[in-house]
Amino acid sequence: MKTFLLLILLLTSCVSTKHTFYYNYSMNIIESKNMHFIKITLNNKKAYLLIDTGASKSLLDVSQAKEFNFNYYLIAKDRYIGIGGEQDIFAIYNYNISELFIPFLGTNLNDVNTYFKKDNIPIVGVLGADFMEKFKTKIDFDTNKLYYTITLLNE
Repeated sequence: MKTFLLLILLLTSCVSTKHTFYYNYSMNIIESKNMHFIKITLNNKKAYLLIDTGASKSLLDVSQAKEFNFNYYLIAKDRYIGIGGEQDIFAIYNYNISELFIPFLGTNLNDVNTYFKKDNIPIVGVLGADFMEKFKTKIDFDTNKLYYTITLLNE
């Protein structure tokens, strides 16, 4: 009997306990001048991200680092070319965006932000295609919602 119980204990401890969990999220989209934004909380301060499906990376505005209490350092001699023109690329650290779970790069988006401030939508960054691809993001313009799914593997 002891051998049987030991055998069962060994077999059950060798069974794979891998599980995949899917967490579905949605966020409201704000529209202004045919551009789309989401509201986030960056280091406990409210801000907006411009949704830009043409941007390859998600970015934070390094010109607002002091205001939002995050840090950055130059990581590449190559420059980033986007809606704000040609800019340096920075690594961003010491930040928390409770609504999103991806790393952000940094660049100076001061000119872009100045444009949207006129409409009372001060952006702190751009939500790019890296996020949308990783989390299978769907944008529903009829309901003004952005949907995404986080997949976690629990071992």
